[in-house]
Amino acid sequence: MDQSHPNTSARPDVHCEKYHATLAVSDVRSAIDFYITQLGFWLAFSHGDPPTFAGVNLGAVQMFLEHGTPSPQGCSVYFVVGDADALHRFHESSGVEIIEPPADRPYGLRDYTVRDASGYRLTFGHHPEHCSAQKTSSA
Repeated sequence: MDQSHPNTSARPDVHCEKYHATLAVSDVRSAIDFYITQLGFWLAFSHGDPPTFAGVNLGAVQMFLEHGTPSPQGCSVYFVVGDADALHRFHESSGVEIIEPPADRPYGLRDYTVRDASGYRLTFGHHPEHCSAQKTSSA
């Protein structure tokens, strides 16, 4: 792979602490409700009345929901979690649309994919060896 680049200035050493995906949704309040009650996220903040912007968290990972026109084509978000199978059972019992069932993937993760209320694909996966170790230690 050619790593040469015409830019001759030194690349700055940047510390990037977090990444926040932002999804456009037509109704932020409804999206918040879906993410909390059906997907298991928690509300970190919302702005406006009615809300036009919100942060929802899954564990320590935060994603933004912003009022706008949903555009789920070509957009997906991947979450690495501790136990995707347990989360899958919760999503299934909450009536979430599962579009790919849990399976061990050739890229080394076990994951599944759901579709949110705006049509976005959300994938939840775990490293099988980490999940096995967690289940063994908690038994």
